[in-house]
Amino acid sequence: MKMAVWLAVLAWAPVPASIAQDASSKDRPAAENISPADEHIARLRRQVQELSAQVAELKELVAKLEKYRQIDYVRDLLMKEEDRAASIHKELIDMAAKEVTWQKRLDEIEPQLRRDRIEQSLAGVGSMRPEEEREAVARRLNDEKQKISAELETIRRKRPRLQDSLATAEASIARLKERLREITRKR
Repeated sequence: MKMAVWLAVLAWAPVPASIAQDASSKDRPAAENISPADEHIARLRRQVQELSAQVAELKELVAKLEKYRQIDYVRDLLMKEEDRAASIHKELIDMAAKEVTWQKRLDEIEPQLRRDRIEQSLAGVGSMRPEEEREAVARRLNDEKQKISAELETIRRKRPRLQDSLATAEASIARLKERLREITRKR
């Protein structure tokens, strides 16, 4: 449609005399049987051919730019997904470290809750109410044990979700890498 408009404009546009003379002197055969209207039509046809060639070049350039845009878009998605996977992986590692620390402390508390160990811990402390002291120590250790157990349970519930998220991210990374390969192979 645009081409037809340009052709119409070019057909009606006045041509300067010097250009018309130059063009006519180059293209005229010795017999000079070609009319000025035919010359004008021939010149317009050449312009149309030149413009068509330029349009084809521009279409190729647009296709190339579109391909680069797609590559950049997929590459950005890939980088974000890799960052997300790295973040999840780091969180899993941190969670495992916390779990080890909490479990170690829980393992320390278990023997301390035995009655004889509580009495040993209070042996050097003189008190008018030793029974209350033992109960206070036992209560404190039980409270700490419950908090640690709750933390461990939270970690154990959260781990499978993070592992699923990591697996999803890794699958997405694989798909994006394949898509990037396909885009770069296309011409």
